[in-house]
Amino acid sequence: MIKTSLITLPLAAILFIQPAAAQQMAQCEGPLISMEGAGEVESIPDIAEVMLNVKSENKTEGEALEDLSRNLQKIIDVLEGLKVQEEHIRTESININPVYHQRNRQEIVGYRGTSRIYFKTFDLAKISDLMNGVMAGSDNLFSNISYSSSEKEQLEDQAREKAFKKAYHKAKLYAELSGNKLGQICTISENRIYTNIEQFGINRRSDQMMAMEAAPAKMGNLNIPIKPGMMKTNAQVSVVYQLEN
Repeated sequence: MIKTSLITLPLAAILFIQPAAAQQMAQCEGPLISMEGAGEVESIPDIAEVMLNVKSENKTEGEALEDLSRNLQKIIDVLEGLKVQEEHIRTESININPVYHQRNRQEIVGYRGTSRIYFKTFDLAKISDLMNGVMAGSDNLFSNISYSSSEKEQLEDQAREKAFKKAYHKAKLYAELSGNKLGQICTISENRIYTNIEQFGINRRSDQMMAMEAAPAKMGNLNIPIKPGMMKTNAQVSVVYQLEN
């Protein structure tokens, strides 16, 4: 017989399912306990995906487009020189727009070309050389680097296993504290699974950076150290157990 103290025990993690909900789980009868567990796995990323903004500016549309094309080709040459595969390089959204005089908004003083290059690399040991190469000697700017792992599914499974074991451990402890035993599993629900890693980005909009844009040759010796750090894969699970006396 289930002890009546189970109903009044002040343990917030023990949730009794209402009769209507219990009817939906025909395999479970009597008092139930619902427990959540969270699991986290740390790993080193081995994939980097980069979005690079490319631009040019000149007096005519044609010259701005030519400059933009040269800038794009320079970046592609650097990527190919560092063994980034062609199928992992993508150009996008080439635009040519007029540049207006700061005071007379009707006067066109030139044209600006903009584009983007997305690429992926699996050699993170060379990420600093790669990014410094595509930025040095120009006013190119990368918006961010997103890291990930080629073992995404394995890492998620490891996080799930940790989350499930934590839920089981807590449920078993609360069952014993209430004077009962942990019975069969009624339901398992995965609440969330995600990977948490900070993106790396540069925003060149300070006065100093604007001056560097006006004289791009000064960036020829650019050497920004880039380290990906660790990434964390997290899983959250909810498990409902039956309680037995």
